[in-house]
Amino acid sequence: MKGASKSLSIIRLPDESTDEQITAECQRLTNQLRAEVRKAGAEPVFDGTIKSLIDRYRHDKTSSWHSVKHSTRIRDYEPSLRVLTKNVGDRDINVLRGSDFNRWFSQWRKKGHRRASGAMKLLRIILSYGAGERLRGCKQARDILSDMRFELPASRDVAMTYDQCLAIVKMSAELKCPSIGFVEALKFESALRRIDVIGEWAPPEEGGAFRWRGPTAQSLSKDLILKLKTSKNGAEVARDLNAMPLVAEALKSYTIPEIGPIVIDEDHGKPYWENRYTEKFRKVRDKAGVPANVWSMDSRAGAVSETVEATGSLALASELATHSTTKMTKKYSRGDGLETSRRIAEARTANRLSATAVKQ
Repeated sequence: MKGASKSLSIIRLPDESTDEQITAECQRLTNQLRAEVRKAGAEPVFDGTIKSLIDRYRHDKTSSWHSVKHSTRIRDYEPSLRVLTKNVGDRDINVLRGSDFNRWFSQWRKKGHRRASGAMKLLRIILSYGAGERLRGCKQARDILSDMRFELPASRDVAMTYDQCLAIVKMSAELKCPSIGFVEALKFESALRRIDVIGEWAPPEEGGAFRWRGPTAQSLSKDLILKLKTSKNGAEVARDLNAMPLVAEALKSYTIPEIGPIVIDEDHGKPYWENRYTEKFRKVRDKAGVPANVWSMDSRAGAVSETVEATGSLALASELATHSTTKMTKKYSRGDGLETSRRIAEARTANRLSATAVKQ
């Protein structure tokens, strides 16, 4: 089992071993296992290296590692901490210089700008944690790093188009995985984040087996009004699925369950795990002839782009997408965005029909 003690592995003893030798070896392994068990729950020892700081950061229940959302931890924190551990985990924090940070960034950037930026971001976070805990060398290294600036990766400029989303919807039905088309259609029409549509598997705060949370049949009324709280900022939103042509197309093949989660992975009969959804989306996208540089996340960008084009209003697009920049405005409006989303859906549909008429 991955992560299990080496003392629990199968050990073959020489065939000629006597009973006394077998007893002695069993006793030795038992004592070794007991020592490992005693250390298992102990706080990791900080020896001045980046790896030991990361171990402390992960273990300490007061660190930001335990306060960020599980999805953020898996998507952003874990990959960057692995980069740090693998490449510079043995470095002594007390002797780090600005030239070290510049060299690391340049090396990591060769394998991806976002990868390098993510690693430097997490390095700042763990050094700030170490400084707060008064761990040797962390404050000085943090101060050096805080005065440094690294070139940020270019903003993503890809947005899924209506035609691309429609192609994905139709291909998902053809490939017998209509849930993919339904999710992408709903995201494109509503500007909801994927996690707010498919939900999320995450461990409870007290630990234990992963549990799923997300929109269920109770979130959807009989007349297809979807109401939920967004995962990003807790904003209450309502979306009328009847006003969304792409969703109507998707529902020709996908049947929303009458109970339980509204989106089910056909292959497993359960809500999607993030990686399983991504893998299946790619297969559908490629079969649909949509370029590989169009990702699932780009359907939300497509929703915002099309809304601005259809309405000429950046404010309406921001409200549809529940961007944090309008958080205070939404608090004062006291609304859930249902009527606004209906007007936007109507305007976008009219804009499509107008564009089609021009082409003809």
